[in-house]
Amino acid sequence: MSDSMEVRKQQYKDWAKDNLGEKTGIWYAPYLEKLGSLLNRFGLGSSYFENFFYYKTFDEFKEVYQKITGDTDSSLSEILKGKRKNYTKEFVEINETFKQQYAKMEYENGTRSQPTNYGGIAQLGTILRSYLKFLFYADNPEKTYPKKEQKTSSLDGQVDDSVNYWVYAPGDDARLWEEFYSSGVMGLGWDFLGDLEQYENRTNVEKVISKHRNDDKRPTNDSKAVWDFYKEIKPGDIVYAKAGVKRIVGRGVVTGDYYFDNRVSEYKHRHTVDWTSKGFWDLREQVAQKTLTNFNDYPDFIVYMDQLINGEPINEKTHLINEFRVWLSQQVQQNGELLNDKTITQKISSLKDIEKEFNVLIFGETDTEALKNIKETVLNDDSYDRYKGVSGSSIDYYIRYVESRPSAVENESYSKEDFLSEVFINEDELGKLQSVLQNKKNLILKGAPGVGKTFIADRLAYLMMEEKDDSRIQMIQFHQSYSYEDFIEGYRPKADGEGFELKQGPFVKFARKASRDPEREYFFIIDEVNRGNMSKIFGELMMLIETDKRGKSVNLLYSNEKFSVPSNLYIIGMMNTADRSLALLDYALRRRFSFYDIAPAFENSTFLDYINSIGSPVMVQKTIDTIKSLNKTITEELGKGFQIGHSYFVSDAFTVDAESRLVEVIEYEIIPQLYEYWFDDEEKAEVWANKLRATYYGE
Repeated sequence: MSDSMEVRKQQYKDWAKDNLGEKTGIWYAPYLEKLGSLLNRFGLGSSYFENFFYYKTFDEFKEVYQKITGDTDSSLSEILKGKRKNYTKEFVEINETFKQQYAKMEYENGTRSQPTNYGGIAQLGTILRSYLKFLFYADNPEKTYPKKEQKTSSLDGQVDDSVNYWVYAPGDDARLWEEFYSSGVMGLGWDFLGDLEQYENRTNVEKVISKHRNDDKRPTNDSKAVWDFYKEIKPGDIVYAKAGVKRIVGRGVVTGDYYFDNRVSEYKHRHTVDWTSKGFWDLREQVAQKTLTNFNDYPDFIVYMDQLINGEPINEKTHLINEFRVWLSQQVQQNGELLNDKTITQKISSLKDIEKEFNVLIFGETDTEALKNIKETVLNDDSYDRYKGVSGSSIDYYIRYVESRPSAVENESYSKEDFLSEVFINEDELGKLQSVLQNKKNLILKGAPGVGKTFIADRLAYLMMEEKDDSRIQMIQFHQSYSYEDFIEGYRPKADGEGFELKQGPFVKFARKASRDPEREYFFIIDEVNRGNMSKIFGELMMLIETDKRGKSVNLLYSNEKFSVPSNLYIIGMMNTADRSLALLDYALRRRFSFYDIAPAFENSTFLDYINSIGSPVMVQKTIDTIKSLNKTITEELGKGFQIGHSYFVSDAFTVDAESRLVEVIEYEIIPQLYEYWFDDEEKAEVWANKLRATYYGE
């Protein structure tokens, strides 16, 4: 190699390190040194210089680049601005052939275990685009490459950011996988929509899907899957076919645009796909249940899936570090900017060094208290100064990463039928409840004690998630002393009693966890929501919980860190309407929530079935009939928010000994409540107390 080419190679590596990723230039340079000979060997072109570092100006390399890729001048303009631009259909095949032939070459050389193992091979497209960008900005030093805000998430070129990565279900439990694999296609349901070319936007698709649903739940996920399949999937995109949520059965490259195939009986929405891998690969973590999910925000998981499919050994610690690196690249500093590559590399190096010097485990540790103890040990060791000023914040970042990490376990499914079988709400009411929560995202369930508000909130979350995943539900209770410092963040005494430390509250921790898992819904449930001063508790977050403000950021009061409430986080509050000591919510707060009245369900068919299933149903029903009459009086004199709820009569104790439990409930729960209601008219309370006692003691 001539001296000028060697210099250009080093310049390229330096530029790529600063603009594309820490190790991108180091990884791509060896390919560029022999790219011409490789293209010739693979039958992809013979008119190029063997060493691409021979091309010294943008104008001369532009012709080579366009000849190989087929990109137009307008595409080049976008690429040079740092924007993602899909490959041409023609180049998709070339790009894939390059990878396949490279793997075959290394297999024949004895350096690769299998000719179908494509792990660790750089994409031809990203190699070419990286050198194109370098030459352009070398020729135009007055211009600056617009660095990607999250360039670190590409893991230094291991993931091709010119294409989309999709995880896709070829039918329920992959029932159509064999058919799709042999036909070289991927298909999507919702055939009643017809050819998607007729729809101008996703909203129109959603309207048609809504008409075909048998509930009032807004088909947000369904319409997104359909629209993504139609508009976002492009030739060159990578697709991973899944079976369930913890198994991959294939990997392929999209080769054609969307088309509607009326010749097939089902799953008529189609793309042609070159399925390059087929098998069974069990994942260490579950993926989203949705039919189609974009995985570009999870490059670490893409690398992991490729290693699994390619039969490469999985280094769990490397996988964890990659995941942490990607997470760091998405963290916003006090100045509003994302952490840069240099800072991220320094923090990871700091944690590795601490593990070595103090013989402790950080990467893989899930006990946050243990991590805090490590931090104290490191900061109190005056002899350790290798990463002075960085080690404490590095551990803090890792603690936050652990706290916000979504769980990845399989859970029991939960359907509408499950809800209706155990919650005393009819199907029409449930549809309204779901729709209100989905559209507003903030809901308060109102009602007197005993109408099952807390149980309904919990089961409503299950239904929206379609599974019993308690890790995606956070429940707290407000009280008169509850504050912003308890809920959002504030200084709290250290565990050892020596000084104070800034601690995140449950809402911030849970919101950050939800933001890392945008494909699934999360539910923050607040019991006794009107016992606290909500305006004071929410503080500056009052604006962020609004539906149209989700995703927007503000600086938190104490840490000054950027924070936003993700769109997949739902807030459900429960309001006791029978406590005269509680203040009404102010109007600024009320307009941010929808309110839904939960009434006693004594007439509900599921409740009546329950009554008939327990011992002594006649006695219990007689008492309930009296309660219903009592509620009419309460509604007329005090208001419907003071009625006696049905939950008083629902518990395991009733199924064991209904008569004894009935007496306990009436004597020690309901009658004392009546004396509270009519504290200024004890005679009326006494009359109703006697009526209730008569249901089990007789006249």
